[in-house]
Amino acid sequence: MRVTVCGELRVEGSNGIVWQRELPGRLGRRLWSYLVLNRRRVMANDELATALWGDAVPDAWESSLHALVSRVRHAVSRIDPGPVIRPTGAGYALSLPTDTFVDRERAWDAIHHVRATQRRGDLAGAFAEAVIANEIAARGFLPGESGEWIEAERRLLRGIEVQALEAVVEAELARDRPAEAERAARSLIGLDALRESGYRLLMRSLALAGNAGAAVDVMAECRAALAAVGATPGEETDRVFRSVLGR
Repeated sequence: MRVTVCGELRVEGSNGIVWQRELPGRLGRRLWSYLVLNRRRVMANDELATALWGDAVPDAWESSLHALVSRVRHAVSRIDPGPVIRPTGAGYALSLPTDTFVDRERAWDAIHHVRATQRRGDLAGAFAEAVIANEIAARGFLPGESGEWIEAERRLLRGIEVQALEAVVEAELARDRPAEAERAARSLIGLDALRESGYRLLMRSLALAGNAGAAVDVMAECRAALAAVGATPGEETDRVFRSVLGR
C-alpha cells in the first residue's frame, strides 16, 4: 500500500486508489493527514479536536469528531488490505500494513541517507536520495489550510527540501555538471534567501562553468539579503568568494 500526504492526498492499494476528493471535505483531509503523520502512537480525542478546529473547537466536538472518523474510515475502507482506524479508550490510532509506503516518511529517511552516503563517498547514492527527498518535500502540505501543526510540518518539509537541494548541487559539482548545479543552487536561494550555503554553491557552480567573475554579483545579492535582517555574510561565504575570484 502507498499513502501520499505531501501534495495531493492519496491511498493506493492493489485493488484501487482512494483520491483526495473522496475524503469528507477539508476536515476529513486534516484528520487523515494528522492520523498518518502520527500513526505510530495513540491520539487522544481532545488532541484530534485541536488538530481539526484549532482554537474554534465546537461545543459538540466529540460527536462531530466520531462522525468524521467514521466517514474517513468508510472512505479508505475499500483499500484491501487497508488502513484501520481503531478507537483506543479516549482516542484513536491508525494502523497500516507493515510494508506501507508513506511519502513523507520516505522523504525523511532519504534526507538522512544522503548524509550517510556522502560520508561513504557514494555520490551517486547521495544524489539519488536527495532527488527523492526534494521531489516529495517540494509538493507541499495541505495547501490552503492553516494551524500550528500544519505550519510545523511545512517547516520540516522545507528543511528537507533545502538540505536535498544542497546535496544535489554538491553531487552535480562533483560530476562536473555546472549548468545543473547552477540551476539547483538558484532554486535553493529562491527557497531560502537567507541561507548562505545557496550563495556559496552558486559561486562554485559559476566558477566551474568558467564564469567566476559573476561571483561578484552573487556576493552582492547575498550581502543585500542578509543586510535586510541586520546580518552580514559569514567567514565561510567570504572564503568561498575570495577562492572563486582567485580562480
